[in-house]
Amino acid sequence: MENKYLKQIRNLLIVLAVFVVVASLKLTGEVSVKIVLAIFLFFMVFPVATALEKAGLPSFLSTFFAAFMILIVLAAAVWFIFYTVDILVKTLPNYYSRLDEIESLLLKFVSRWVELPDDYSLFDNLSIDWMGGVLMPGLRSLSSSAISIVGDVSVTFLLTVFLLLERSTLISKIIQISRPDKQSKVASVLDRIVKQVSKYLGLKTVISVATGILFYLTAMLAKLDFAIIWGVLAFVLNFIPTFGSIIISVMVIFMAVLQYAPDWTPVLIAAIGAVGTQMILGNIIDPRLQGNNMNLSPFIILVSLSIFGYIWGVVGMFLAVPLLSIIEIIFANMETTKGIAILLSSGSSFKKRYKTRSRDSIVSSSNYSDVFMPGEDVSPKNKNQ
Repeated sequence: MENKYLKQIRNLLIVLAVFVVVASLKLTGEVSVKIVLAIFLFFMVFPVATALEKAGLPSFLSTFFAAFMILIVLAAAVWFIFYTVDILVKTLPNYYSRLDEIESLLLKFVSRWVELPDDYSLFDNLSIDWMGGVLMPGLRSLSSSAISIVGDVSVTFLLTVFLLLERSTLISKIIQISRPDKQSKVASVLDRIVKQVSKYLGLKTVISVATGILFYLTAMLAKLDFAIIWGVLAFVLNFIPTFGSIIISVMVIFMAVLQYAPDWTPVLIAAIGAVGTQMILGNIIDPRLQGNNMNLSPFIILVSLSIFGYIWGVVGMFLAVPLLSIIEIIFANMETTKGIAILLSSGSSFKKRYKTRSRDSIVSSSNYSDVFMPGEDVSPKNKNQ
């Protein structure tokens, strides 16, 4: 009885600890997101630095090369943000006027089945000044915060560089501070985390590059404006499971409608290209390459996207899957949290095990009636009669 109460108290403390951690990360978001993003970048370039060292390159040169890669990525990200903002500030007013034409087409289509007043306007009924009250002020605010963005990127870059400089001793220090009888297990867990997360990020980067190229070619084929922006956005958003592919596909199709309606041929080209790319790369090639690498429940992934998105915004959604994978590995190697790890996992191994056991029990059973409906006599003796 005492054991039962202790387990209940332990489970309650685990739940409370989760809420405390989430609240703490939310409150310290400005600092914690930089640290976690630095760890994310570290995992991305760690295999590169390790491979260069194994190839015979000195440690400081492999670190410099990995750091230079990160610098290029971060500089490109900052440039893309301000390039996109500049383009949107200059061109949004022109596209905003096209919305009136789109609305007229939509109302004309709806009026075939629903009777609408002659002066009916959907945008007027919404009573929202999208251009002057929402979009333009938001873009100008983002543009004016250039110094803040560059500062955050610089801090993240420095944190990543120092992690790279300590990569040879970081894991050793973590192992050393653990209990002597647990050190081999801790080393195994850390090795699995590094390999699994690095593999996921590496494969995801390759798939995202391919997605970005195909979206760029689709935009070029449909003659959409800002083809390079759609390609880069497709690359970036592909790191967000499920939601990212939906968002970029809707954006590209909406842009085609905004630019060409009522000429539906470019819209059809954009729709086929966007949806086809996501179907082939996202639903066929990506799962085949990843296999069961992450071993995470799709439902739990969506929940983690919501939680980490709440904590760190869009950046949190990018980091959700790698962080969830780390949590699942750690929990799977602790006796008190193995149950949580099972809930976080995809369950494929348990499903296979269950099917194997069921099949073996059916084959080896001498009483065939055990696997049929109660009361049905299908024993070998009666079947031969």
